[in-house]
Amino acid sequence: MAKSAAIACVAIVAMAEAQAATNSCTVAARHLAGLVKNDWPSSDVNTPGGTSDMVNMVERKSSPDFVRGAARFKLAEYSRAAFAQQAKRLPKPFTSSGELLKALDDLQGAVTFFELPGTDLLAVNTIGGTANCNSTVFFSVIGGRANPVQPPKQWQDDVGGSCGLTRSFASMDGTPVIIDDSLDAGPSLASTLTLTPWSHGKWREPCTASFVFAPHFDTANTWNDWSNLGNWETNDCGAGGCGGFQRAALELVKQTQHDGVGVEDHLLAAMTPAQREEYQHLKHAHGADPLADDEDAAKPKTAASLTETNPLLLPLLVDNRVFLASVGHFTIGGRVFADWKVTVEVGEADKTREIARFAIGMTQGPIAGVTIK
Repeated sequence: MAKSAAIACVAIVAMAEAQAATNSCTVAARHLAGLVKNDWPSSDVNTPGGTSDMVNMVERKSSPDFVRGAARFKLAEYSRAAFAQQAKRLPKPFTSSGELLKALDDLQGAVTFFELPGTDLLAVNTIGGTANCNSTVFFSVIGGRANPVQPPKQWQDDVGGSCGLTRSFASMDGTPVIIDDSLDAGPSLASTLTLTPWSHGKWREPCTASFVFAPHFDTANTWNDWSNLGNWETNDCGAGGCGGFQRAALELVKQTQHDGVGVEDHLLAAMTPAQREEYQHLKHAHGADPLADDEDAAKPKTAASLTETNPLLLPLLVDNRVFLASVGHFTIGGRVFADWKVTVEVGEADKTREIARFAIGMTQGPIAGVTIK
């Protein structure tokens, strides 16, 4: 009975520690989200939001409750010899176990050694590949000897989960945390800060601060220089120039972003019968069958799912003349960007001819909402 009571006591203590760690994580996430909201540069849709990760933005401001893990040293190319040499030069030098060296051998390219504030842990992080994937090895230094520490268990089966994000090591409200920031150039206009706390010698369950942003549109600034990447030819907008077409393309993108499913119906409702007939003629000449039964089923269901290879065909009016526009997000390989590509076509007998294309930048604007979990 005494043994059973002891086991029960240990279990209760473990559960209490886990619950306390969960509570401290959500408190830290809520506080960090508040710092982000206070420092976010965009206050309305006419001003762009941040272009770097949110943790870097917070770090530039003074907050006694947020401590970024210092970089102990960097290696332009990892090797055992270079690592051992740098370890000897530290104020508190150390030697490494064979197990740690074996774990570090999997790292390639440039690596950075960070402190995790408030712990005896160090994190070795490298970013590689076209998907910008993080590889992280943790180790502790006790008595001048460095030994590996297992990563959070939720990372073990999370294939690809470390890609396309910025990983930071910090302390928030005294809680040591890994912070993964998913803010990127994609069309979702959402980002999540995932905090994984370290408490009582263990990695605890992560918590999140998820952000949703209103869009900011820009015809001058985009994520990439799309016209040069795509070898665009000079637009042929006619004697009136391309200004009116670009303004119309911008408004079309705004309406599509607001309601990707219903935008065509809203545009058609504002057109005259003759304009609607001309639009249907243009779609048919382009190759789309306006009477096909599966047309609605083939349409992307959200604005974020529209791409330049699977765009939405819409009417575009300039000086009361109807043109055919295709609207979708730019892509490179399998990566989809927030920037919009709009092409404009004019009818010529039984076919259409492209006369213009525009890149409309879309980035995170003001923060529209935050959810803590």
